[in-house]
Amino acid sequence: MKIFNIKLSLKVLVLSLLLAVSCSKESGTGDTEVTAEISSPQITANTLSQFLYVRTTGAWSISITYTGTELNWCTPDPATGSGNTNVILRFSENTTTSDRSAEITVTSGGSSSKVTVLQKGKTGGGQNPDPDPDPNPQPIGSWLELPAGGGNSDCQVVTHYATVNSKSVRNYSMMFDKKEKIAYWVAYPHHPSYIGSSGRTDDWAYDPKIAQSSQPTYFSGINSFDRGHQIPSGDRTCNTATNRQTFYFTNMTPQMSRLNQDMWNQLENQVRNWMQACDTLYVVTGAILKTPGKNETVNYVNDNNGVKVAIPNYYYKVLLRLKAGKYDAIGFWVEHRSYGNIAPNASMTKSIDEIETLTGFDFFKSLPASVQNTIEAEWLPRNWGL
Repeated sequence: MKIFNIKLSLKVLVLSLLLAVSCSKESGTGDTEVTAEISSPQITANTLSQFLYVRTTGAWSISITYTGTELNWCTPDPATGSGNTNVILRFSENTTTSDRSAEITVTSGGSSSKVTVLQKGKTGGGQNPDPDPDPNPQPIGSWLELPAGGGNSDCQVVTHYATVNSKSVRNYSMMFDKKEKIAYWVAYPHHPSYIGSSGRTDDWAYDPKIAQSSQPTYFSGINSFDRGHQIPSGDRTCNTATNRQTFYFTNMTPQMSRLNQDMWNQLENQVRNWMQACDTLYVVTGAILKTPGKNETVNYVNDNNGVKVAIPNYYYKVLLRLKAGKYDAIGFWVEHRSYGNIAPNASMTKSIDEIETLTGFDFFKSLPASVQNTIEAEWLPRNWGL
């Protein structure tokens, strides 16, 4: 009899729990799940920003609790929203020698998720090779994105700087051929601090660092070609001045519309997606007239003043990704033709070593030799979702 009563009591208890759960779901009072993640829980003193990845189906808000006496050095942008969002966390430079931390809480309905970011003091902890785009701590020769070699006596290398979050940073560098009037490479770090809401300025202009007589003139279109950006306008939207520099004529090539607006545009969008999922992405994009050992014809088109400008036969991008202290790389090589409005795929990729052979440039030379040799020989498009 006692055994029967115990079994009956257990059945009643289980049935009651099931009914309670069922009633809770039907009443719609269940909490919305939310998760929050950051790419680097520990950052250096001069890191200016990184992404906070918010994942939820409902509305959310962010609150921050600081340790110590320093407040408001970490700011979420935006602080409220709805659904999955990549929030930019903006940091003030830590000018003290003490580490500081902030606990970031994302709340959605009755659920919350917390992450903590630790910012090292000015002299504390190890330094990432280049976790933010500030050029000042490093000499130019050590910028990871800069290629070495190649070029000729008609080429000039220049770097454009911009002000981001009240700090001078490098915008991009380029090697420009003053005779053929195109850049063979444009190199830049890509990082969330360069992305904002400025939009396109469409402020077409001569490059102030190169003699005007050596540049093409593109105030209007180029016959049947687009004015194809090498560093895209969309990669520099943190403020108007930074975006304006992407509209210098030296950053343009005569590019087929159906390449520029279709597959190449999709590749540029994909590069921005990859940037959002890593610490820093180093990008080199360029145009090539001839490849070694081939007798290729170079065609020309007139600019707005009737001056001849070389039409590239090929375009390329090489990407170096830094994520959680590790590097990997991939290259893209395409002919100057229409591929249709398709997404970039593995057939367009090559190892960095292969693209070095095709271009004559030595990419990512500032990496330690052992790292450079390994990642440049690899061809792993699947690691990039291709």
